[in-house]
Amino acid sequence: MMSIEANVHAVRQRISAAAQRAGRPAEAVTLVAAAKSANVDAIRAAIEAGVVHFGENRVQDAQRKIQELGPLRVGTTWHMIGNLQSNKAKISVEVFDIIQSVASVRLGQRLDRFLEEPRTVLLEVNVAQEATKHGFQPGELADAYAELRRCGNL
Repeated sequence: MMSIEANVHAVRQRISAAAQRAGRPAEAVTLVAAAKSANVDAIRAAIEAGVVHFGENRVQDAQRKIQELGPLRVGTTWHMIGNLQSNKAKISVEVFDIIQSVASVRLGQRLDRFLEEPRTVLLEVNVAQEATKHGFQPGELADAYAELRRCGNL
């Protein structure tokens, strides 16, 4: 089995090759390591291997892992990468640096109410238009984006 350090190195090489094929610098790509099934020791090893961005799909799991990391949390960026229920909006803005799964105007507005300063969010688009998936339908994205741009902290 490959060590975390070796795995991170291999992933960075693949990113570099893909970026080169696309005519972009590798530095333009952000590696976000999914921490959703990783224990804190594995996250520590990833930090030691140079990973600074971590994604988690459960608010409570991220909160626990971040607390256990203690001072190692400094210098890392945590992304909410899963479906975010609006009743978890308040705690999510306390835990995560970036919310990658804003799937409705209502959720975006709710996040904005709890934010004290601007925060990076990504809008989730249901490109396949599958009923079982979350996100904006492609045809409603422009209007939703315009409405969310009025939020002061998104």
